[in-house]
Amino acid sequence: MIKSFLYFITLLFFVMLITFFIHSYSQHFLGIGFFEKNLLLNYSFNFLLTSLFYFVLLKFKEKNSPHLGYVFLFSSMLKFLLFFIFIKPLFNGVSGLRSAEFIAFFIPYTTSLFLEIYLLVRLINKDGSEIYKKYEK
Repeated sequence: MIKSFLYFITLLFFVMLITFFIHSYSQHFLGIGFFEKNLLLNYSFNFLLTSLFYFVLLKFKEKNSPHLGYVFLFSSMLKFLLFFIFIKPLFNGVSGLRSAEFIAFFIPYTTSLFLEIYLLVRLINKDGSEIYKKYEK
């Protein structure tokens, strides 16, 4: 489990770092500014929450919990709730484009979400294929 978690954190870090640089240069190119719209805060927020929730998902998977899908859905919902509680109030005082504010949250959220789903499905399928091999004998 620790190996899977460290692999996930490392991959998530580099994917988010590359996405952050592309995103910040795009904002600069559009005249918004490199770090405007709380960009670094959004990426850090999503990285930390995704790492935490992936660890929780690995713990549930380790226990062979049949409720893994529900835990995943709850963690995704909780990310949005925490965003609206802690991050969104910071946007209200900022004047400017509402779409840039939305994108500043949505890009890191979807990037981390897709990576989380991809690696979780691979991990579940890997274990599932081992279970089927036992029954084929």
